[in-house]
Amino acid sequence: MEAPKVLIVDDEPALQKALKMALKYEGYQLYFADNGQSGLEMFHRVNPDLVFLDLKMPVMDGYHFLESLEISPDAPYTIIVITGHGIDQEIEKCYSLGIDFFLKKPLSTVEVCCIARRCIEVKRLKAEREKLIENLQQAQETINYLKAFLVICSSCKRVRDEDEQWIDLDTYIRKHSDTQFSHGVCPQCIEMLYPDILEVIRRKDPKK
Repeated sequence: MEAPKVLIVDDEPALQKALKMALKYEGYQLYFADNGQSGLEMFHRVNPDLVFLDLKMPVMDGYHFLESLEISPDAPYTIIVITGHGIDQEIEKCYSLGIDFFLKKPLSTVEVCCIARRCIEVKRLKAEREKLIENLQQAQETINYLKAFLVICSSCKRVRDEDEQWIDLDTYIRKHSDTQFSHGVCPQCIEMLYPDILEVIRRKDPKK
């Protein structure tokens, strides 16, 4: 399985270094960008599982980065915003743009590692759940398709129902539809089963 990809978008070398030190033993693939524009380009190139994003950056700030992503609720990645302020307006705006978590400076190494593990694990479990649902739906479609085939005995002409029971064809059709039956005997069966009666009929009506 490929190691999770973590993108760090921050213009402070010290913070980049701190995150690198915190995550280097976690087995992640780490990518770095020092502004929102290069971060956005890197994002589309590597498709990260997790993004640590600073808000105050040159060229393109964190808000424009988020707006450019247009994050959907089922996005396969997680955005964690790093802020030194965390005022209510900032928090509200970021959540409205689809971010998942905030981390306040100064960063705690333990907190960074724990939140990274948690975010990646949640997305992994969600992806597995969606794949399982998809597989179950495909299996159900296959079952429904197979049920469309009616197994009929080549000898007695009884059919096998959904309970694996062999029943007469007319019984099966009555069970699964509103069809009503009346019975007769076709000429071929009369000739085979009742030859004497057929001979009498032919004497009375030579055309038959």
